[in-house]
Amino acid sequence: MKLTYRGANYEYDIPTVDMIEGEVAGKYRGQNWNYRYPRHIPAPNKYGGTNYTTKRDSQAGDLDVAAARASATPEYYPTVVEVAQVHQANICNILDRRKQAAKANGDERLLRLLEIESRQMVC
Repeated sequence: MKLTYRGANYEYDIPTVDMIEGEVAGKYRGQNWNYRYPRHIPAPNKYGGTNYTTKRDSQAGDLDVAAARASATPEYYPTVVEVAQVHQANICNILDRRKQAAKANGDERLLRLLEIESRQMVC
């Protein structure tokens, strides 16, 4: 196929891909439609949107995974109060850095505003 881009002519050969038809996926306006897959890529094994394999792991392998899950320590999830405390500490640290930058730049107006904000946050 001959194409032109900004005055430059070039040839583009559309690659041909050998396709295979999958199983019937559904009907649209009374016509069946199928998924099509490239021949070199195997059709995915799916059930309910989840991939699965037909090969089973050995029984010992399954037991090892179950034992590892059972012996693992439970995950720690912080409480709402702890998250709020860390959040407030981070905001106070940011305010302190902004105040230092305002002092370094000699911006008295911004420094006053940051002091007011710092008092409101109880830093």
